[in-house]
Amino acid sequence: MNSSPSRSREDGEAFLQAYACDNPSGDSILHLAVRREDLDLIRRLLEADFPVDIKNANGQTPLHLGAEIGSLDISQLLVAYGADVLERQSLPERVSPDKKSDLDSDVESDMENSVGDNMVTSSPKSRFLEQKPPSPFDLAFDRGHDDLMKIFVKHSLPIEMGHTREWAMLSFMAKAFVEDRKGVLEAFHEIGWSLNRQHSGIKRSFLHYVAEQAKDVGPVNLLLDSGSDVRAKDIGGATVLHIAAQLGRCSDGSVVKRLIAAGARVQAKDRVFSGTPLGAAIQGRKVVNVRALLEADSDVNHIVRSENMRRTLLHLAAQDGNPEIIQLLLDWGADPNILDEMGGTPAHWATRNNHYEAVKILLDGGLDPNFDKGDSFRLALSLGRLKMARLFLQYGANVDERSIYAASDKVNYKGDRMPFFELCVENMNRDDRASSDEENIGGNENIEGGIRLGGLNILTIMTNRGQKPDDFRLAAVLLEHGLGGDLAHLKEVARAFLMCICAERGYISGISRLLELGKVSNTIRRYSVRPFRWTALHIAAYFGNTALVEILRVNGWSLTQEDGMGRSVLDLAASSGNVKLVQKLVIANCTAEHRDQGGNTPLLFAVSSPSGDSTLFLESLYVAGCNVSKANAAGETTLHRAAHLNYSTATTWLLEKGATVNATDRFLNTPLHVAACYNAVPVIQVLLSYGGNINQIAADGRTPLHCASEAGADTAVAALLDAGAETNKTDSKGRTALTIAMSSGACEPSTVDKLFSHSKVDWTAPRTAHPVVIAALAARSANRAAVLGSVLSALQGAMGEKKARRIVQRLMPELVSEILVSADDSDRGSPADVIPLLLDFLPENARTRHLALFHMLLSIIKHGGDDDGNLTRRILLLDESNAIQGLGEKWGLHHLCCKYGRLKQLMVLLGLGLSPLSRADIDGVSHQLVDVAKRFSPEMVGQIESLIETMSIIGGLCRSDRTIFPLLRNAIGVEYFKRKIIDLSAAFKQEEDSD
Repeated sequence: MNSSPSRSREDGEAFLQAYACDNPSGDSILHLAVRREDLDLIRRLLEADFPVDIKNANGQTPLHLGAEIGSLDISQLLVAYGADVLERQSLPERVSPDKKSDLDSDVESDMENSVGDNMVTSSPKSRFLEQKPPSPFDLAFDRGHDDLMKIFVKHSLPIEMGHTREWAMLSFMAKAFVEDRKGVLEAFHEIGWSLNRQHSGIKRSFLHYVAEQAKDVGPVNLLLDSGSDVRAKDIGGATVLHIAAQLGRCSDGSVVKRLIAAGARVQAKDRVFSGTPLGAAIQGRKVVNVRALLEADSDVNHIVRSENMRRTLLHLAAQDGNPEIIQLLLDWGADPNILDEMGGTPAHWATRNNHYEAVKILLDGGLDPNFDKGDSFRLALSLGRLKMARLFLQYGANVDERSIYAASDKVNYKGDRMPFFELCVENMNRDDRASSDEENIGGNENIEGGIRLGGLNILTIMTNRGQKPDDFRLAAVLLEHGLGGDLAHLKEVARAFLMCICAERGYISGISRLLELGKVSNTIRRYSVRPFRWTALHIAAYFGNTALVEILRVNGWSLTQEDGMGRSVLDLAASSGNVKLVQKLVIANCTAEHRDQGGNTPLLFAVSSPSGDSTLFLESLYVAGCNVSKANAAGETTLHRAAHLNYSTATTWLLEKGATVNATDRFLNTPLHVAACYNAVPVIQVLLSYGGNINQIAADGRTPLHCASEAGADTAVAALLDAGAETNKTDSKGRTALTIAMSSGACEPSTVDKLFSHSKVDWTAPRTAHPVVIAALAARSANRAAVLGSVLSALQGAMGEKKARRIVQRLMPELVSEILVSADDSDRGSPADVIPLLLDFLPENARTRHLALFHMLLSIIKHGGDDDGNLTRRILLLDESNAIQGLGEKWGLHHLCCKYGRLKQLMVLLGLGLSPLSRADIDGVSHQLVDVAKRFSPEMVGQIESLIETMSIIGGLCRSDRTIFPLLRNAIGVEYFKRKIIDLSAAFKQEEDSD
């Protein structure tokens, strides 16, 4: 141990905590020294080359903390050792040398956008409006630490700096000027930056920056009065007016007006897109600036251009969809009927980005929906925007075959296309309708979306091979609207298939056209479609279409033909809930006592329908002879179904008509069991009032109370308890309602408490049946820990604290092992919620206690749920020897943390003496900790490498200067030194070996 940095337990602990970062914020020792304002320790760490810009778990560098507290001495020291005042707070990650920093990418993006790059963006929100994480400079500025700002300025402006840093510093200087922070400005002046400063790269003047930052005209006036050039341009040709119009923070337009009054040119164009300040204001969504520029005679129809782009300002406004700006432009004479480089009007962009209100304003403002040859209308169809397509039609959009093809496009919209077909066909011009019956265009053309049409000819659609379902649906729409050409040669199967589609959509005219073709053969009448082998009559009945059912019945369709599941037309009509249709079918002598293959009657279908709680509906079948007590093949009666759906009115009616209140299905469940499962309290109350057996047992031994407890039907549990349900009955597995409520995890803790108060609990039960074990191994739920807490409280209340403790201690060895095993079950999940409640009941026997704690550690490391490491730390402090417990193949708990990605738990283990340099075998190959992370959890690699680096630095510092230990202990906090710790020789052996 001669090379060990430690000479005592406290020294060793200080060393461990100094590099392990085992604290809630993941602070390094340098962060902690800053928080303690320990200049001596900070200086020693920096002199030893400790990383000055290392980040904690919150993404803060030590300088962030120094700026927050406003410490001049600390911040000056950090800056002197190279701390970056512009480093933004972010989640720590290792950045390769060729990768730009956050600051670089953010600033360059801002510079590009502000000179016109965003003139063509379709993004709803520009990058320059996004809130960025703060840098130390931001923190010091926002907190008013001007003396600190002076330090940052002086140490952050080398003679040569990158363009991005210069951009950021000029922005800070402008903010200081706007807010009249004289001390900060003086610091800039001391390093040679005057108000005439311009960016060395993009050539942007100081007035550009001030115009962006100013909230009123005061700062701008000062610069203009001092001779600043109001027409200055940056390298991209953006004038001060461009910047103020687009990025300015002034909310009343006064800065823009002042610049115009001072001679700024409203028609100035940048060099990238020939964009004017008005275009910039539109892109910045600055309504007041748009108005000010329009009042100054800006060209409202200016065209923004680049090599491959040509759009008006109205196109840009429609793209962002700002109704107020679009209306302003139209009011000032913007022409909406101009095409861009893709042949689209402004409505094209508003449609693409789903700006309905923008489209309406454009149409109200004179946009001709046909000026772009229907492009915007077809785009709305293609993207599945039905409301927008209707809007175009309302304003006169023409519909042709290209519209039909667009309506069939499923590339962008996967939903139902029938409403779009109907919309197009209903609104086709009469000339187009006529030509569609005569022409045969593109018969072999494969149109994207599936339509292959010979014009809009139904015969061609129905006979072509390779057609898709939407093709046939379109044919039905054409049929309904009197289109589609001559149908005389339509084959019987095609006629029958079209009838089924028409029946589904309720197309009475379409079916009438098909019937008018002549003889309706049995082939047509009996033709059925998948998946249920429904005829057109079955379909009409299922959708409750009374008129269509009557037409088909009169034309010979059979009322007795069953579908593939044995259901009759009356069955399907009853399931629709249409009282009038059911009454007509009953009058037409449909069998009211018909049973399908599952034994279901029309009355059972009726109860299951949307009108199932209507006594008028049920009465119409009852008077036709339906038996209210008949059960289906599963033993389910209409009363069971009414209970399932919580139809209390239907339940009452059925009971009054003689339904058996305690009827059982094949599993011996009564309607009361079913109502309890579905929390149908009104039905429960009705059933009990008619003599329902509250304690009746089903095939598996469950009572209604068991069912409610398992389903988490809290209200039903309360209702059954209040009605006197017996709580101590057990099912076939020996479980009471209380046991089921605890194990299912579905009930609220208050419900479990209520069951406790009504139940007889055996607190001396065997382990597998013990309430504590059942609650601890319950299914994962938000209430699991609370329920276990209730169980433990009930145990202590019933048995006394000492006896309760002994009972739980007796259960603990096997219980913790089962917790570890059951955590692999997805229904159980991480046990991190229940383990804290069990820590007060650890066994007295040292070995048993050790093993129980070790199993707890394994379960929470493997299954997570303890992101901040607190539970891991708490368990280890109860028995630190578990920290060095081996797992085989030289694996330790810290290797396991790397396998499962538990960074905070890894820090806890390193803080207890495990070395990041220790090795584990994987497939016979020795791997260091960082290698295990690379293989299983690559996101941890950077942090582990940082820990190893800081360990080496701190270790060397401790060896060379033992006076560092008191400083480390003070920075870490005394709470780490008031406990027993493991023998540190084991903790440092790996490090010594590596040395």
